[in-house]
Order: sequence, then structure tokens, then C-alpha cells
Amino acid sequence: MGDPFTIFIIGVSIILIIIGLPIAYAMIACSLIFIIVNQLPLSLMVHELALSLNSFTLLAIPLFMFAGKLMTVSGISDRIFDFCNQLVGRVPGGLGHVNITSSLVFAGMSGSMLADVAGLGEIEYKSMTRQGYDPEFTAGVTLASASIGPILPPSLPIVLYGVAAGTSISGMFLGGILPGFLIAFSLMVYVYWVGKRKGYKSDSWGGWRALGHAFLRALPPLFAPFLIVGGMAFGWFSPTEAATVAVLYALFIAAVIYRSLGIREMLSALEEVALSSARLLFVIASAFLFGWVATFGQVPQMLAATIAEHIHSAAVFLLVVIVVNIILGAILENAIPLLILGPMLAPIAENQFGLDPIHFGVVLVFNIMLGQFTPPIGLALFVMSDITGFRVSRLFRAVAPFLVPLVISLLLMAYIPQIILFIPRLAGF
Repeated sequence: MGDPFTIFIIGVSIILIIIGLPIAYAMIACSLIFIIVNQLPLSLMVHELALSLNSFTLLAIPLFMFAGKLMTVSGISDRIFDFCNQLVGRVPGGLGHVNITSSLVFAGMSGSMLADVAGLGEIEYKSMTRQGYDPEFTAGVTLASASIGPILPPSLPIVLYGVAAGTSISGMFLGGILPGFLIAFSLMVYVYWVGKRKGYKSDSWGGWRALGHAFLRALPPLFAPFLIVGGMAFGWFSPTEAATVAVLYALFIAAVIYRSLGIREMLSALEEVALSSARLLFVIASAFLFGWVATFGQVPQMLAATIAEHIHSAAVFLLVVIVVNIILGAILENAIPLLILGPMLAPIAENQFGLDPIHFGVVLVFNIMLGQFTPPIGLALFVMSDITGFRVSRLFRAVAPFLVPLVISLLLMAYIPQIILFIPRLAGF
């Protein structure tokens, strides 16, 4: 059974995070207390912190962040939005569909929900409200469509989970492709229904020639997801090498093809990514240390024994995991379930219930990412608040109806494994 003091330490860390202490400080402080009380050498803490970041795969995180930032500062997101407007703007639901389609394309370059909200959110919100769309509906669809970012490759949460749980990142990248389109489709069904009721429809259709022109303007960034995913699927490069290719390609189309990226913009992007990466990697290191503390205190063994005693079906296990992570997402920063709870659950899912690690990993990542929409911790709500000026509570009410198609998509992924596994199986995973 797990050490009671370890469970107490985990509880204390959760309380500290809820009352506002930064997540990394809370985990490091509680880990330090655990090491001192158990009379372990302090060098263990330094060793675990350093060892956790000694990973070639983790280099993909700042690189993918930089590629997404380059796409944003160079105005490429405007070209994507214009193309999507010509493509689907006249469907009932109008710019709501444009919003979702833009996120679908942008997700193939940014790999992050927050990057999607920050990069496309302001363009989408202003365009929709300017044409008479309800501000809350606009904010809701902008937030909900950003959920595609953590699922479609290149996905930063998938990189984090893959490193922490030892699951194939390339396999999970490929496993996220069909779910990404499923999420987009489910959101578009809901937007179509709302659009028919409220008469939302864009009048911007300019004919096939305008569509072709918009497509050619957006073609270079539209090609980026195929380059990244195709390269990994055919074994041309690893996820980290794919991140390098993404940066080089983003630099090429922004600075050479569009000539919209100057030295000042590039240095600004570098500075922002360096600071964001440092903060994220600090959280990762502290989470790995905290995970070591939990393992040393036999918490994973206790969790496995409890699940084995009370849960005897893979279907029930998946449902419990989904419900627990939705609740945790409301009170915890996503890094804790992603980097700590995920690696504890992955071997249980595979060894006790026979779940495929790629299938379980993609389900868990999307499940955890829904916590970005739930107060008081949901970071996507705070980013959208800066764009709209709305209170977080109002934004949660705006996105709440969209959680229905998102949760339906999650359940379909969980209980129809082939939605996730079809493409990885074709690629040999």
C-alpha cells in the first residue's frame, strides 16, 4: 500500500496549488519536505530535476512553440482565416464554421490550444462580432475549436505525455489525426444547428475564382501539416527532427515566400518562446521530481491495487478515468494529471485491461485538455478573457454548450478504438 505520508504530501501540494502557489514551487517544496522527512540525500532532488530534462525528445517543445509563434507574428493566420472563410463561410453557421476550420488548419502547425486561442482568437472574435454574431457564441466557438490543437499533430501535450509515460510519440501523433477531424465535425454539427436557428450565414462567397485565389495565398502554410505528419509517418524524421523541420519551413514561408517576417519580429518571437519554454520546462522538471516522490512512496502501486479490487472492466475503467480527469481539470493545472497521473494510469490500462497505449494516451490527453475550459484553473479562459474583456465566469457559460459535442467526441474515441488506431496501424504502430 502507499505510504500515508506520501499521500499527505500529495494532498498538501494540491491544496497549495488551489490557493494560488505556482505549481512548480508547490511540487518542489513538497518534494523537498518528503526527502528531508525520509532522511534521503538532498542530492537526489538535484539529480531527479536534472535527469528529467535530459531528453532529446523534449527539444521538440520549444521548437514546435517557435514554429507556431512564427506563423502568428508573420500574419499567416490571416491567410488561413481568409481561405477558410471562402471555403465554408456560406454554410449555415457561417463564420462559426470558418472559426473551426481555421483552428483545424492552425492546429497542424501550432500544436497547442493556447497558441490557437492567442494566434487566431482575436481575428476570429473581431470578424464574427463585426458581422453581428452573438459575442458569447463567438467566444464559445473560438474556445471550443481550439481543443483541436492538442490532438492534431504536432501536439505539445502529446510530446509531454509520450516522454512521461514512455508511449510512442509518433504513434500518438498519427493516432490524433482522425480524432481531430471528429472533434471538428461534431462542433460543426452543433454550429450548423445554432446557425439555422439564428440565421448565421456569411455573405462573403466570391465564387470559385476567389476560393482558388485564397487557396493559393494560403497554400504554403496548408502544406505544413502534411510535411510534418508525412515525414514522421514515412520514417523520414523523429518528432524532434520534425519540430526542426517545422521551424525551418515556417522561417522559409514567412521570410522568403511572404516576406512578412523581419529581424525584429523574429527576435521578439524568440524571446517569448524562450521565456515560455523555460517556464514549461521548469514545471516539467518539478512534475517529474514529484512523480519520483509518488513512486518512492508506492502511490502507483496503491492506485493499481485499488483499481484491480474495484474495477473489473476496461469500459468502466475508461469512464472512471474520464470523469476523474474532468473533475481534476477544474481544480488543477493540466501538468499534474498529464505528467504524474498519466504515467501511473498508462501501465494499469495496458497490463490490467489490455488497452492499447496509443489509444489510451490520445484519449487521456484530450480528456485532460478539456480542463482548459473549466474555472478556476482553465488557462484558455484567461487567454480569451484578455481578448474579449469578459469575466472568466461569463466565458465558461459561453463555452459550456460546446462541451456537449466535445464530450461526445471523447466518448466515441474512448469506446471505438479504431478512430484512434486506424492510421497508426496502417503506419505499422
